[in-house]
Amino acid sequence: MKNCTVIISHFNSGGSLLYLQQLADALKNKDCQVIFYLPKGTSINVNDQSFCRKILRDPSTCPVFLKDRFLKYLFHLSKYIYNALIIRPGRDVRIVHLLFPFYLTDLLMINRFKRKGIKVVLTVHEIFPHKPFFGGKIDKRIVKRMYEGGDLLLVHTRMLKDELVNLYSISPDKIRVVHHGYFKLPPSPAKISVLKEKYNVPSNKKVLLFFGNIRENKGLDILLEAMKGLGEEYFLLITGQVAGAAELQAEYYEKIIKTEKVNDSLCWLQRYISDEEAAEVFKIADAVILPYKKWFYAQSGVLNLAAGYEKPCVASDVGGIGEMVKEYNLGVVVRPEDSEDLKQGIFSLFENRQPFGFDRYKKEKNWDQVADMLVKAYDGLMK
Repeated sequence: MKNCTVIISHFNSGGSLLYLQQLADALKNKDCQVIFYLPKGTSINVNDQSFCRKILRDPSTCPVFLKDRFLKYLFHLSKYIYNALIIRPGRDVRIVHLLFPFYLTDLLMINRFKRKGIKVVLTVHEIFPHKPFFGGKIDKRIVKRMYEGGDLLLVHTRMLKDELVNLYSISPDKIRVVHHGYFKLPPSPAKISVLKEKYNVPSNKKVLLFFGNIRENKGLDILLEAMKGLGEEYFLLITGQVAGAAELQAEYYEKIIKTEKVNDSLCWLQRYISDEEAAEVFKIADAVILPYKKWFYAQSGVLNLAAGYEKPCVASDVGGIGEMVKEYNLGVVVRPEDSEDLKQGIFSLFENRQPFGFDRYKKEKNWDQVADMLVKAYDGLMK
């Protein structure tokens, strides 16, 4: 096997798994020798999984008996360290691609690969970690060293490339834009009326959907504040659980719900949402809300899921989100961390309904094109 590329993913759930599934399915049709290193038990829904090595540990999971936050940190960190040490690329491996790099441990892995003459590619989903381990300045130095250690950095939008250059003084020539493909999941066959009854959603209201794991930088608190002024015709469906021990816990948001007196205007499914349930909640949604905060330095898997289901978004102008919403007319862009502007953006979306650019987005942001761009990037490194 010549010029083999190893692709590494620490995670096997949520948006990371969706990304992995779509990418693996697209790459298996290309003339590219690829091996995926994945957590144990990963199901990527590809018939031929001979190119998968399921030997890693998913750092996002934690035993329920670990209550102390510091102990949880150590448990998660131990899994990253395990993953960094267990991967031993063969002599035929010329490129290693880290899909979701973790700066505290993957820097060690990168240095080890580089000593063996292996080229390293990093997909930079988040320009800066949303929860810095050391508090900020030290993290930034470590992240910068990780980016400098990579031979090629991939980002999802032009704006994210500019932010990467400005924040870390990385050469633009080292960065390539490889867009985030839209997510395509089977639609739900159930009737909307049946699904609304299933999820306790009133039949006569405009349904706003907040979807996915809940992190502080996703701005659910901003959306809850905006709900009070929207009026009785709107209903919010929150689907997802708090992402981990380092995040603001459910009690924080429940207190806002109580303070703002919006309990009757929403339903919160506080748990993991399966693909089947995702299809159902997106079917009953009239709009998807992404009230992300100023320090969200990324593209959004939820945006690409909404595009797949052709649901318009009201989204903060942060990371690579506002850029895509504006360029492809996927909804309305609002100022981040501004509940009043978010409220007006929701009003505007429903008052000025117009044809959205979902067809063009799907044509230009599909996974076949993502795979083509990756193959060209890999080939370019070997010249």
